[in-house]
Amino acid sequence: MVRKFVVRVNGKEYIVEVEELGTPAQPMQQPQILEQPKPVVQQQVQSAKPTQPESKPVKQESAPVSTTSEIGGGAKIVSPMSGVILKILVSEGQKVEYGQKLVILEAMKMENDIVSDKPGTVKKIYVKEGDNVDTGQVLVELE
Repeated sequence: MVRKFVVRVNGKEYIVEVEELGTPAQPMQQPQILEQPKPVVQQQVQSAKPTQPESKPVKQESAPVSTTSEIGGGAKIVSPMSGVILKILVSEGQKVEYGQKLVILEAMKMENDIVSDKPGTVKKIYVKEGDNVDTGQVLVELE
């Protein structure tokens, strides 16, 4: 036998169909109320300031990421996502090769390697360790 029930969850009503299996259930006895319930007095509670535990990012292997914007003969390596600069692995004037790691960017507790997608020389570094960066922000310029 299939029975239908209307269930309300968070103010939204759902129709639920339940099929009985096996032997029918015995009706439960209703408990008797010995005392009338006392009204609840609402007390004003001071809210505590939330604290966040200090956490370190989990080192997870990620695929190298590189986004380049070509301007003139040089290339600007831009951030593919918002995050925090954890480490800068190159310095101005340093020669870099294709696929070389330039910057480590932390986003959503994951470390992402930002790599060079062409060989060249680091002309300028636009960020420093600890900087918050946005998507598309220039990190390193190559020539």
